[in-house]
Amino acid sequence: MQFADSHAALATDRILLTRIDCSGISRVKPLGDAGMLRQLDRGGSSQAVAARLAATLSCANVMAAFAIEDAGSGDIIGLTAVAAHEPQEKRATLAPIWSSGRLDEVVLISHVAHLMTRYAFEVLAVERAEVHLDWRLRRTLELYAGLGFRCEGRLRAYFACDEGPSADAAVLSVVRSGWPVIADRQRRLLVNEAWCCRLPSDRPP
Repeated sequence: MQFADSHAALATDRILLTRIDCSGISRVKPLGDAGMLRQLDRGGSSQAVAARLAATLSCANVMAAFAIEDAGSGDIIGLTAVAAHEPQEKRATLAPIWSSGRLDEVVLISHVAHLMTRYAFEVLAVERAEVHLDWRLRRTLELYAGLGFRCEGRLRAYFACDEGPSADAAVLSVVRSGWPVIADRQRRLLVNEAWCCRLPSDRPP
């Protein structure tokens, strides 16, 4: 596998995110082909989900893709990415978290969202990181809010559905001015965090 930059892997005690490019996507693709990956930000629409997974797996529409590994077993259990990066506007949009269901959803989202937010601020150096979640997934919205994301509003008919009306999306964000406090808050939530010196803030002075 080839890595696109020096920040190739991000880790907590439970999760390892490994940066992959199109040549390394073969590690994750079998999960998608077998229909084992479930998108955690959406409530339905299998066709739309399949299309977004295909785009993520092809790396065609993403700035950086990461395989999600179980830090204990080394097994690939999911996929995520930075869906869009606007350097001039200093903004990053985080892609959905795709899960094989082999790890508790709360644990998975907490650890992956933490690492991806850190990646946005510490590596991409953006001023704003945001995610778009299905408005109907109240438990997931509350989980992100508990991690320090602020819900800024509701986008009507944002997610296409196979049948019936399109689903609304909640826009959640973290901005740089609030990041230090939120980073401490997330660290307290991840009480067993084993800092692995893989991001700037983890390195010794």
